[in-house]
Amino acid sequence: MQQLPAHSVYQVQESKETADAVAYAFLQNTGEPVQYPYKYPNIADDDVRIRILFTGLCHSDCLHSRGLWDPYIKYPSCPGHEVVGVVEKVGTGVTKFKVGEKVGCNPQRWMCQTCEQCKKGDNQLCSQNIGLYDDNNFGGYSTHIQVAERMVFRIPDGFNDALGSPLLCAGVTVYAPLKRFYKPNFTCAVIGIGGLGHLAVQYAAKLGMTVTAFTTSKNREQEIKRLGASNLSSSIDVESLKAEQGKYDIVINTLYIEDEDVFKSHQRLTAPTGTYIQVGAPPSKVNFKLDHAYIILNQIRVAGSLIGNYDETQEMLEFSAQNNVYPIVETFEFEDFPKAFDRMEKAQAKFRCVVNVGKWAQANGLWK
Repeated sequence: MQQLPAHSVYQVQESKETADAVAYAFLQNTGEPVQYPYKYPNIADDDVRIRILFTGLCHSDCLHSRGLWDPYIKYPSCPGHEVVGVVEKVGTGVTKFKVGEKVGCNPQRWMCQTCEQCKKGDNQLCSQNIGLYDDNNFGGYSTHIQVAERMVFRIPDGFNDALGSPLLCAGVTVYAPLKRFYKPNFTCAVIGIGGLGHLAVQYAAKLGMTVTAFTTSKNREQEIKRLGASNLSSSIDVESLKAEQGKYDIVINTLYIEDEDVFKSHQRLTAPTGTYIQVGAPPSKVNFKLDHAYIILNQIRVAGSLIGNYDETQEMLEFSAQNNVYPIVETFEFEDFPKAFDRMEKAQAKFRCVVNVGKWAQANGLWK
């Protein structure tokens, strides 16, 4: 085993036999993640330590690990923020969760509960927000994770653990804004039927909207219609987009396309007084180009959305379990974490990647 560098929070171990947990960590901004055995610091009074069952992979993990979002990232770095697991240990002040309960974690590690945004219920916009693997903490590419009770979610009965971990990020990213602005008889355009879009189609349909999927994958028409779309149209052909202009009460765009004509055509799908929602993010130094005239003259509401607040996330988990809304995933064993990351990074996976962490952790004596 290669010599592993020290970490400021966790005590690196020579082998998994002496470790509390094993992470897949990046040692620099190139290359693949490597196994990193470590011991946890003492559990805080309000902390919950979780045995991870399944972890979803998100493209933002790649942007973070490669230093594309934060050039000052500290290594070793363990990303991952789509977690379903079981409570292993709780701090003395924890009251909401007990050992053995099924729980989840999303991209947020901390909310202060005292700033103006937290008081309004928008904890995802907390002025003291800490991401799940910010502040040099390890995220969900690990056998365990330790998070403050206030940012742990209860997994509902009947939830499909093997499929559901990506909902903690991808799911709530599209569910929350759709739920905020929808009415059951609305028409909804979902642009981009990938990891986010194929979930947006399902949620919009289950909420009672008539959904058109805008995609380049016309060869997957039957599959996309099974998800809940009534119609399909091109997401990049400007003439096709012009024919759909002004037809949709809600447009949710999971893409960012640099072609200005195409991107503005996406905005023009929105009906007068309708809502255009942008959740697809461009590279950090790229600015969105809005069709100001169309937006102003048609009184379009333009909305962004950052995941969802705590209550929206818990509601999304319940809604998904009750309505059988789950991502289509490729599943990998823990030993194949680097392979899963590579497929996600190269956009080769079909919708989402999920790693079965619990199977390996239990077999290797890490469930204590």
